[in-house]
Amino acid sequence: MKPFLYASLISYAAAFFTLLIYRIGKKGGLEAASRYLVTAGFLLHTAGLAERIYSTGHAPMASMYETLVFFSWATVLVTLIVIFRYRERSPELLTLPVAALALIFALVNEKPGGPLTLILRTRWFETHVTASFAAYAMFTLAFAGALLYLIHDVRGADDAELKKFQDIARRSVLWGFFFFSASMFAGAVWAYLAWGTYWMWEPKMIWSFIVWFYYAGAMHAYYLRAWRGRALSVGTVFGFFVALFTYLGVSLLMKSSHSF
Repeated sequence: MKPFLYASLISYAAAFFTLLIYRIGKKGGLEAASRYLVTAGFLLHTAGLAERIYSTGHAPMASMYETLVFFSWATVLVTLIVIFRYRERSPELLTLPVAALALIFALVNEKPGGPLTLILRTRWFETHVTASFAAYAMFTLAFAGALLYLIHDVRGADDAELKKFQDIARRSVLWGFFFFSASMFAGAVWAYLAWGTYWMWEPKMIWSFIVWFYYAGAMHAYYLRAWRGRALSVGTVFGFFVALFTYLGVSLLMKSSHSF
């Protein structure tokens, strides 16, 4: 798995700097090259995940190492959707560094794979974790859209430019909330099967509810015209750090059933 991940990390770094140089010099060939590099990195990343699944016999979600690799992969996936579906290149200047940092952190905390414990051997667990990291990837894209909105707002960009970035943030919050809701539902069923209760008053579950409630408010705000603008973008940027703390901070700093 590691050779694939190192190769994908190099591709992501090359794609980022190639795109950065393109944005400065506006040379069309570099724009295409960066797109190919991101795609190549994603395919290598996918191969690494496939190798991990084959060697362990389960989805790569049983340790911090595996979840960081999967989160990085999901973040690049949504970035590619923006690149090829919407022909927008700005968000990857923020999402690619996040994906690369997650991959670096994963490689630093590498852990050998193995079979799942009995409590994790259920499709509800895999659904729960898959939906969680799909949501975290969408929240990362929402963060990128909101931060780009703020940067361009300060620079005095026109309304069409600002609307483009706010639409990216809005749609990402909507889909992120959908996936996170699915994750919480699957997690509740898994908790009942594992511990005989749908809910426990422990840090990870409480913070997950905070994230769900926070983005429920953000999603509501994005569909109320009076609430759109700079304040909502600041709130979306802040929400990303709330989600990040829920994922890593709670798991590393607090005793929880979800601790790594």
